[in-house]
Amino acid sequence: KSDLTVDALKLHNELQVGPLEISAGARKDTQMEEESDERLSERTSGTFLSGLSDCSNLTFRKVQRFWESNSAAHKEICAVLAAVTEVIRSQGGKETETEYFAALMTTLEVVESEESQAAVAYLLNLVMKRVPAPVLKSKFSDTTKAFMDIMSKQASSDTSSALRWILSCLATLLRKQDVSVWSYPSTLQAYHGLLSFTVHSKPKVRKAAQQGVCSILRGSDFLFTDDALSHHPATVTTAKFCIKEIEQAGGEALWS
Repeated sequence: KSDLTVDALKLHNELQVGPLEISAGARKDTQMEEESDERLSERTSGTFLSGLSDCSNLTFRKVQRFWESNSAAHKEICAVLAAVTEVIRSQGGKETETEYFAALMTTLEVVESEESQAAVAYLLNLVMKRVPAPVLKSKFSDTTKAFMDIMSKQASSDTSSALRWILSCLATLLRKQDVSVWSYPSTLQAYHGLLSFTVHSKPKVRKAAQQGVCSILRGSDFLFTDDALSHHPATVTTAKFCIKEIEQAGGEALWS
């Protein structure tokens, strides 16, 4: 409900006209010009940059480099990060990974455009790897549902820009859960959802799902405890899925 979001979105829309040039100097003196040389107001540019260039969380350091990119997707990521950062600040937050996780999850549920959804998913993919495990455990149910909803909607969509980042997020979420959680049907359902995308028609989606599955089976936190299991509980399920896919592709002779 602050002026920040309005300013950030206004600037974001103006940025779509063309590439920007950012001069050196302090943030308050930063000048931004569109290709048409139409000067943006100092107040608007300052507000936007204040949530991007001075973001104190090192997780998003690489995002700051996107500012000079001509990519619309990169600009969208910058806009979302700036807006979310200012919202956290307006509420007295300290810009921790947990705060960004909460803010981005809330944003993911309300954004409408596919571009914005992809930007939020990308930022979530970055920050979730640094969110404390207890937080991801406590928010497992709600977070899984949000991810599964997006996966379901984009499974057969022509545009699946957010899908690969959501798959990576889901893998991170599952990797942080306790071994007991893998006895729940809801957990296996989410994992089967991830498995199904390992044979998706789009290479980037397949790769994200395959890497996610490997990270879960080989890198789940409980596999590195003193009383660790010899293998992940989802190993058998994964093997059955792979055999079924091979057989459906005409590879029955391999198992005779």
